[in-house]
Amino acid sequence: MSSSTDAIFPPILWAQRPDYVLVTVPLQDATDVSIALPENGRVLRLSATAGSPAQRYDCAITLFRDVSSEESRHVTLPRQIELRLKKKGPDEADDDDAVALSRAWPRLTRDKAKNRLIQVDWSRWKDDDDDAGAGGDDDDGGEFGMDAGDIMSQMMMAQQQSQSQSYGDGPDAMEREGLPADDDFDDLPPLEE
Repeated sequence: MSSSTDAIFPPILWAQRPDYVLVTVPLQDATDVSIALPENGRVLRLSATAGSPAQRYDCAITLFRDVSSEESRHVTLPRQIELRLKKKGPDEADDDDAVALSRAWPRLTRDKAKNRLIQVDWSRWKDDDDDAGAGGDDDDGGEFGMDAGDIMSQMMMAQQQSQSQSYGDGPDAMEREGLPADDDFDDLPPLEE
């Protein structure tokens, strides 16, 4: 049994774009968040406190390839910590395999062993061929979690709300429109069994 002072490995979700790796750590109300990319961006170190009672989370992950610590960033949200890690390109541009591996990682970690707490975030995953018709790598709004699909769904919800306010709902709205209200259920005969 571990006490609440022992640090445990947090759950991690990851997705990628050709130039970025998107990492989500679903910890609600995280405090004391510390994120570092030492060893030339080869290792991701993350520590935070979250939950009730407070639980300490800590991990050090050797990434599949190096990332740029200067161009990477993170944000702590009420329900999660989100990281956007900028992939470094290959040192030699002549090797096509190295270029392909720098754009599409087969896994988040260098280690091939499966960690059950590191999973693919399919809701944010995008393949290279998905980007071909989309118009660029940054069609996710340039920030975390805002893509064209989210914007369209927000616009549709706003339109539905404005329509329900202008047309009204319920029997009062029908009477305002000059239509009889459907509250005459008393005149109906009982259902036959």
